[in-house]
Amino acid sequence: MADTKLFEEFKPVSTEQWMEVVTKDLKGADFNKKLVSKTLDGLAIKPIYRAENLPGGVDTAPGIAPFLRGALDSGNAWIVREQIRETSIEEANAHILRSLNSGAEEISILTYPIGVPIKCQDDMRKLLEGVFIEMVPIHWMAGTFAPQILAMYVNEAQRRGIALEELSGSVDFDPIVNAACGWSTIEPENWKQVLMPLIRSITEKMPKMKVLGIRGSLIEKSGASVAQELALSLSLLAEYLVAFQDSGYHLGDVVPKIELRLAVGSNYFLEIAKIRAARVLVANILETFGVTGVLPHFHVDTTTSNKTLYDPYNNLLRGTTEAMSAVVAGVDSLSVATFDQGYTVPDEFSEHLARNTENLLREEAFLSKVVDPLGGSYYIESLTNDLASAAWNLFIDIENEGGFLVAFKSGTIAKWLENARTHRAKLTDSRRRSIVGTSTSPNLKERRLSDVKIAPREKVMEPWTKHATSLQELESVLNSGKSMADWLTETPIPASIFDAYRPSKSYETLRLAVEKHVSKGGKQPVILLALFGHPVKRKARAGFVTGFFGCGGYEIAEAGPFKEASEIGQAAKDAGADLVILCSSDEEYAAWIQDAKKAVGETKLIIAGQPENSEELTSLGADGFVHLKQNVVEELKKTHASLGISLEENA
Repeated sequence: MADTKLFEEFKPVSTEQWMEVVTKDLKGADFNKKLVSKTLDGLAIKPIYRAENLPGGVDTAPGIAPFLRGALDSGNAWIVREQIRETSIEEANAHILRSLNSGAEEISILTYPIGVPIKCQDDMRKLLEGVFIEMVPIHWMAGTFAPQILAMYVNEAQRRGIALEELSGSVDFDPIVNAACGWSTIEPENWKQVLMPLIRSITEKMPKMKVLGIRGSLIEKSGASVAQELALSLSLLAEYLVAFQDSGYHLGDVVPKIELRLAVGSNYFLEIAKIRAARVLVANILETFGVTGVLPHFHVDTTTSNKTLYDPYNNLLRGTTEAMSAVVAGVDSLSVATFDQGYTVPDEFSEHLARNTENLLREEAFLSKVVDPLGGSYYIESLTNDLASAAWNLFIDIENEGGFLVAFKSGTIAKWLENARTHRAKLTDSRRRSIVGTSTSPNLKERRLSDVKIAPREKVMEPWTKHATSLQELESVLNSGKSMADWLTETPIPASIFDAYRPSKSYETLRLAVEKHVSKGGKQPVILLALFGHPVKRKARAGFVTGFFGCGGYEIAEAGPFKEASEIGQAAKDAGADLVILCSSDEEYAAWIQDAKKAVGETKLIIAGQPENSEELTSLGADGFVHLKQNVVEELKKTHASLGISLEENA
């Protein structure tokens, strides 16, 4: 008995036997339609995976190329990197010191296009006051300001007498995206003029600094699918590697100075697969350049694209699953976004919760102890392989077109992203994909208008070479008194395909419009649910309608069950109803509709459901229907318009 293996007494069951049972249970329903789901990239997610689904090449050990199972051969020591994004120099400095005393190991400072307003050399001094920059890696998310920020950082180190060799962290130089999106006046094809003069002096003087940032997180936050995020990141990486190679750099030395930054969303297993696939794909690309055994630094941000304005504490749960995806997949470093980052400047409370999300995963969940805990999972390995194939095919499409810049200028990338955003909107606007607290289960009493802080759109930047020809000269002109304003144009940054996209915004716009309407003296719209007839049907439909109109910002009143249709009129008057929704079974509406319409007078009368005799009910007085198959956002827009509620952004 001691030699018996677990489950050895059970006979093996074949896939065919499983399918026989499933087919029987489905009672004729289509297996693929009922049980197989599709990702945004068209990947099929099956309900069960077995050994036969395991792809080849998954038996490599952790730490071995192509790094499917992670870059480490044991343990899972990711770095806690905290984001600093206050709009006050003093508050940002306090946040840096506070976070370093509370568990953060690195600092990431956002300075562009929103964030810490570092405008001159003195601002840099104030920001870093009390910070031992020779000991703390600092990562500058500065966009087109990156050269100036780096120069000011170097000046501050020299003022303190700190050797530049001691500085560590990164600067997110990414001139291709900056130029392509119109954030800089430089022409996209001239991006090398901005980057290459800086690289050699940085690599020589600051060996611990990473000097190139591939911002896949920016691509993800613009609405890209998972495969698109990977493919576009790979394309940018390949374009930069070609430039470095052509300039005579040894790529084996350059690659460790590159940071690949991805964003993780709430699709737990898919995001794990994404990070695992990213390592393999990057290793494959590097191998074509003759580089093996080394990877860029993989950093992950929990995304803001799925975070919501309403019911924001749900964002804590989203951020937790996202952080778990990242660390289980084996990232090098992680930043957890605060739950309120999407609509206001985070405070000490929200930053504390974000930081402790990582501390909990490390100290209490012990996720730092095991490398690639899902390695060998039939599902994860299959999903990783399928996703890697999908992303690689998209990458090859871009390369065949001529690379990232060519595909950008031709509109290919814009088309990809627009298709992805349209697909996402279709799912969320129709509530086929739920956003808890926003499109489903809304808090009807919640008000958020006063919390929304709209940042002004930044101005387009001149290239750093306008006032300098080298990094040393740039350091000098900034030390002598020049500020960021000396590189600013008067042109606001144009809209870009990489602008942030959040599916929840369509619902938030509707609710904010109601709040603005009321704040200007308008009437709070009220929906009266008139219940009668079948007790189960009426309650079910009342619940559906409450969610439907509640996510548009309407007040919901409920009355009944009524015995007579004539009673509905007084109830509507007492509630101040702008719409009355009849809630009952399909069979009972015809007998009530005419009398109910007379009772409510000019007030619109809507029927909950999609009865087969809808045309008859319309002829008898129904003004419309509300049901599962509708696009919720479009229907609520129509209702807003009928009630005089403006949807203009600045209304």
